[in-house]
Amino acid sequence: MLFNYNIIRSNRKSVTVSVSPDNVITVRCPNSMNDSAVEAFIELKSEWLFKVLAENNVKRADNESILNFNEILVGGRRLPLYFSEINAVYDNAVYVKNKQSIKKTMIKFLADGLIDFANQIAEQTKLHVTYFTIRPYKSRWGCCDKNGVITLNSTLLMLPLYLQRYVIIHELCHTIHFNHSQKFWSLVKKFEPNYKLCRKNLNNFNYLTKLY
Repeated sequence: MLFNYNIIRSNRKSVTVSVSPDNVITVRCPNSMNDSAVEAFIELKSEWLFKVLAENNVKRADNESILNFNEILVGGRRLPLYFSEINAVYDNAVYVKNKQSIKKTMIKFLADGLIDFANQIAEQTKLHVTYFTIRPYKSRWGCCDKNGVITLNSTLLMLPLYLQRYVIIHELCHTIHFNHSQKFWSLVKKFEPNYKLCRKNLNNFNYLTKLY
């Protein structure tokens, strides 16, 4: 066996394999697919798996201080993270009482600035939004409902400004096209010509949504 992996069988018809940021490999396949067939599928995907595992190892090495809670990202900047008697975000450091305080502290001190930024972009693009709100998400950067309410992931507060802007534009475009059709992406491109690069770079920060 080349890799260790988890198998999730269900009534699905297709087989897929995914790798989490911490290199957990998961195969999702039909109930009728036996272990030998799964192993053969994994061997076919081995080149891709080796590549993803190696990339994840590099990312983990680059972000070791963040993963170990010695540093934290604020607007794309690495700042020291200190565990103390207070919860506060300063220009040169972040202080929290415990790991569970990190999200609430970021939201308390930085959320208003992100919402102001989002409203400015809405004004510039002339895309109507009912209002913006911020909450923690584990698997998405933002969400736009059919009432035009856009919810942004609080983890966006950690990202560089250009990626915050891209996510906001992405969700604003959903007020016009509630899908990911060609028309939707054309509208995104109108306001962010480099959206493909933004999407690619955004993936480098997916680990943050699972970390906090």
